[in-house]
Amino acid sequence: MNKELRDTAGRKSELKRIDKDYLYNEIKGLLNLEKGLFLTIKNLLIKPGKSVREFLFEDRKKYVKPIIFLIFTSLFFSLIISLLDINFSLFNIDKIEGLKGKLRSKEIGDWSQNNLGYSQLIMGVFIAFWIKLFYRKTNYNIYEIFILLSFVLGESFIILGVFILLASVLNSAIIGLIGTLVYFIYIIWAIGQFFGEFKIKNYLKSFFAYALGNITYLMIMALVAFLLKYI
Repeated sequence: MNKELRDTAGRKSELKRIDKDYLYNEIKGLLNLEKGLFLTIKNLLIKPGKSVREFLFEDRKKYVKPIIFLIFTSLFFSLIISLLDINFSLFNIDKIEGLKGKLRSKEIGDWSQNNLGYSQLIMGVFIAFWIKLFYRKTNYNIYEIFILLSFVLGESFIILGVFILLASVLNSAIIGLIGTLVYFIYIIWAIGQFFGEFKIKNYLKSFFAYALGNITYLMIMALVAFLLKYI
């Protein structure tokens, strides 16, 4: 039953029932589908570092909010591998042979695999720590670096998802391998470009910060698996 409300002039107005149009408008407003989502994807693909700097210091309205973007793109990626029935994992401690049977790595691994967006957010915290350490002479704070990673990791999900989709349609394992390589190269390139695209050392720092961030993440996940088993 519709409820009656009064507007600012005291007149009665009806509260419209929730239907498919309401849900579509809510999603469209959340992701800014009219231009924000596609503009965000395009700009992050061709000029990631510049786009994130623009979001931080010039214009935040035309881009999708970074954490929402990461979660949305992780869902997109999860949907692709689910529909294609592909057993694909990213930095899953359950895939480390030396830990199987010794720790409760399967529970942690399953959670990471089923919640890619949240696991990437957690991973982003560790990568952000190493980025802050390697780029400590810059003026960016840890929160701005975390925004950078939310955008970059989100875009990398789209890139990898498209390659996996193409690999499945064309039945080509090589395309899948190329996609995985592009996924890693993009992340390193995007982070390095953010701190200055014309300095090679920024890309080297980006590589080590990303690698050490992932190693730290896996170590923490292994520690959690250990605590779950023995405490």
